[in-house]
Amino acid sequence: MTLPGYNHKFGQNIMTDIEGVDIDRAFLAHYHIDAEDAPAASSDGVHAAMNLGAAVQAITTGITNPAVPRNIRIDGNVSGITGKVKITGTDFAGTVITEEIQANGTTAVDGTLAFKTVTKIDLPVQNHTPTKQKGTVAVTAGASAAGTVVLTVTGAAIPGETHTRDVNVAVTTDDNTTAEVATKIAAALNADEVVGAHYTAAAATANVTLEAKVPAAQDSTLDIAVKDADDTSVTLDTFDKTTVQGVPYDQISVGWGDKFGIPYMLYADELVILKLFGKAADSGTVTNDADELEKNVFDPNGTPDGLNDIDLYIVV
Repeated sequence: MTLPGYNHKFGQNIMTDIEGVDIDRAFLAHYHIDAEDAPAASSDGVHAAMNLGAAVQAITTGITNPAVPRNIRIDGNVSGITGKVKITGTDFAGTVITEEIQANGTTAVDGTLAFKTVTKIDLPVQNHTPTKQKGTVAVTAGASAAGTVVLTVTGAAIPGETHTRDVNVAVTTDDNTTAEVATKIAAALNADEVVGAHYTAAAATANVTLEAKVPAAQDSTLDIAVKDADDTSVTLDTFDKTTVQGVPYDQISVGWGDKFGIPYMLYADELVILKLFGKAADSGTVTNDADELEKNVFDPNGTPDGLNDIDLYIVV
């Protein structure tokens, strides 16, 4: 059975050298954080990157709480994200608290309050409209003979070190027009288990379009080219990867910063008389607040890494 801690707020009077004058007794509290509970700051320790949308979203699943109360960090994946992320959770004592943190593109932004738990993440609306990249290539010569045209498709979404995939396109002498060859190429690309998993092909007259299945940043490597025309004489023009520019989803991830919650509401930061990081004196900063527990935090000068204990000696 765990017994409650001693309440230092009662029975504090002690005698002085002056008769009839008693004063409060002070206590020295030792707050210890194990190294394993003080891992490095993280941009996604609380929640992995989440896609922003055209409407606000309330996220309540997939959340991991910090081991001990810490401040919250948010991070975006592209420049221009400016919305406010609202964090709801509890402080060291379990009281519900909230904090709004404004995103700043790809720059990580730290909140100031120490959260013991995070129960909800309200995401802002997107700043950019996600768009699937689309490229176009024109067939410039139909088939003059039956054979197999080997195309090389290149794209960042294609797995492998080179991000390339060879696709065979069977043609006959009936495919003697550019439109007929374009139809055969689009069908072969869609039927390929690798290319078809990441892109959608379509044919319109002599043109073949290749569209990414999910919005992503513009891929400068996207390409379709003839690797081997066999005896068919099929040719393609240069692939235009800019028919529609790719725009990725705006994303926000949530983690924790370098500040650790203190289990006391302090009238002055000087009440923390000794700060240790890895058993050595630390010159980190204590932020105090006499009324709101979540505002009392310690930001060590040392860099949390999961290898160093943190110890605070506090006059209470």
